[in-house]
Formats: sequence, C-alpha cells, structure tokens
Amino acid sequence: MIRVQILHCGFLKVSAEEMFNHFPSDKISACYNLDKEGYLKIAMNALLIAEGEQVVIIDPGCADFLPSRLEGAYGLEIPETLEEVLGNAGFNPQQVTDVVFTHLHFDHGSGAFSRVPGKIRKRFTEAKYHVLKEHFEYASRPDSKESNSFFTTFFRYVDKIHWLENWEHGWMEFQVYNGHTRGMVVPKILSSEMDTYFVTDLMPMELFMEPDVNSGYDLDPELAIGEKLDFLNAIEKPSELIFFHDPLKERKFYP
Repeated sequence: MIRVQILHCGFLKVSAEEMFNHFPSDKISACYNLDKEGYLKIAMNALLIAEGEQVVIIDPGCADFLPSRLEGAYGLEIPETLEEVLGNAGFNPQQVTDVVFTHLHFDHGSGAFSRVPGKIRKRFTEAKYHVLKEHFEYASRPDSKESNSFFTTFFRYVDKIHWLENWEHGWMEFQVYNGHTRGMVVPKILSSEMDTYFVTDLMPMELFMEPDVNSGYDLDPELAIGEKLDFLNAIEKPSELIFFHDPLKERKFYP
C-alpha cells in the first residue's frame, strides 16, 4: 500500500503582486494574509511517498546554507531541519531511496543538499537523485529571466544523476510542462481509488486554480495558463492535488 505524506520544509516571503502577476489584491487578500507592504508568506510542502522498501521525497524545499542575500530577499524560514521533519514522519535520511526534483529552482530542491566544512554533499546519502534530463540541460543554460533561480551547480556533488525519462516504477508517472520553466514535471501517484498529483509550480497555491491567475515567476505566462487549464480539464476521476506553496491549504480533492 502506498503511503503519501506532506513534509513541511519551511516558508518564504514574496510579493503578492509578483506571485500572482498583478491579480487584484483584494481577491488575493480574501484568500491569504498579506502584510502592510503587500507580502505574503508561502510554504514549501514537500511530498514523501513510501511504497514497499522505496522511500521517495519530491522537492525537499530550500537549503539552509544559501547566501544571506537570498535568505533576506525571500524571508527564508526553516523552523525545523529536514532531518527533524523526516523524523516526525517516522523516517531518517538514510532510509530515503530516491529524491525527485520537479524542476531545479532553489526553493524546490536545494534542501536535498547540506554543507559540511569545506564542501557541499548529498543530504540523503543512500538515495538516487532524479531529474528530467531535458530540464537539467535547460537549467544549465537557462533564459536570462530565471538565470539566478537554479542550483544545478550542486549536482557536481552527486556521483550519478538519474534521469526521470528512465523512471521504471509503475506506481508513479510524470507529465511535462514548459510554461513555468522548461521541462518541469508534475508527478502523478497512481491508485485504483484516487490518484495524487503533486502540482508543483503548475498551480503552486489553490488560488491558481482560477482560470486567469498565473505567476509573475512564470517563464511563459500565456503557456502556463493554457497548460494549467488543459491539466484540470484532463482529470476524469476524483483526484488529490498537493500544493507546494500554499500556506493554508496543502491539498484539495478535485473535481
């Protein structure tokens, strides 16, 4: 039986206007708490899946050793270490067999690495690290709009990168989207009763389910909206959506 658990990896602080790409502030504030400067706190909700002896983490949040300029710019808060979060879920880092990155923006997966004196290393020493090869190649030479968002250099400390194109476990599959960034994947955990979609930055928060909402962080906003609507229209049976950035509602049953 597949076990699915959300891991709370901390918070970031972002401009609501930028996050929701000039969507009316009164509609945003009706759903989320904004401070007087128009900023809101967003979550980093990773996903843990246990299937037999396989323990998979998807998008384990942000590293706790990023430059202070980034920490300050994004109001990074990590109340508990990833080891503590895992322990609360009943696991330890050595039990993790696979880490899956939906894309390589620093807030989604740099937490898979830790720093010790003199070097950076894999936080999950026994795990295979998986990313779409198409995305990794793009992230190594990205569009200038998002060139400061990636942590591909950390992968020099990975002995072998495992490409998601070669994923062999039938209980999870991936759909590829290009509006937020090139080659981002949405994992689908399969179940006879209800599938679970980790919708990453295709729909980072529940409000993004609105047809005309997209993010100022999207590489191609028009494409991002079209992909989101196509995704929602294609869901035929009751499914669970997991929102990576929503601080209030981590999951939603749809339709």
